[in-house]
Amino acid sequence: MIYIDLFGNPPPRELIEEGMELTKQLRALPPENRNDFIDKHSGYWGKLKEYYMKLSHGKCWYTEAKEIASNYHMDHFRPKKQPKPLKRNCKIKTENSAEAYWWLAFDWRNYRLSADIPNTTKGSYFPLQEGTKAAGPGDDPAQEWCGLLDPADEYDVSLIAFELDGKVKPACDDDTCWDATRVYLSKRVFDLDHITLVDRRKEIQQSCKVKIEMIKNAQREYARTRSLVYRDMLKKYIKELRDMADPATELSAVARNYIRNDEEEFIRNIAC
Repeated sequence: MIYIDLFGNPPPRELIEEGMELTKQLRALPPENRNDFIDKHSGYWGKLKEYYMKLSHGKCWYTEAKEIASNYHMDHFRPKKQPKPLKRNCKIKTENSAEAYWWLAFDWRNYRLSADIPNTTKGSYFPLQEGTKAAGPGDDPAQEWCGLLDPADEYDVSLIAFELDGKVKPACDDDTCWDATRVYLSKRVFDLDHITLVDRRKEIQQSCKVKIEMIKNAQREYARTRSLVYRDMLKKYIKELRDMADPATELSAVARNYIRNDEEEFIRNIAC
């Protein structure tokens, strides 16, 4: 998952105002006409897609992978239609809103750029912690105890780490806390441990391992010989490892996580 400063980088004003006008019209409709209106004006969020792609350097906000063979989707983080209860393949007990978040259907703050895998598996799932009050029209959605990690929330993104087998794990020590539960729910809903993602993460971890060994070897040889050749090699390898952790690089969070777990501080500093 990649952090996107969406709220600090809003889309063009004219598109925001278009969404506000559509929301105004939607609110004036009787409940039985809302879904038809939303479907009829579904082209609106398509107008925002290119802007949202630029914010993430062309990467899916949920997986941080680049979608090459198919189209990106504009996911409604809070579903525009009736949320489904999360039961199948999930042992965690959750609740969901009794109605759709229809009033957010044209709200730019509710869109997340998604690749095929998370968009297909998420659908209209939006689990909430048991006992939480679901947001309604006019409420602040932040009042909900949302079960999914939000890529537009920097804290949420910090909760994800990666095992050496390429699978997602909670970054917090307490595996039973609500934040850890949210990581497990997000794995399930966004299918973050899909085999293609896991395999690619393992490849990146292996590349990091090799590059770190090259850096340490070059460092030792430079210290022994004081040869500028090794000094240049050291600089080159460090730059290559830093590029792997650059936010514009695919799955850079995996590289940063691996680098930060190295035993030597000067290696860990490369991920900063």
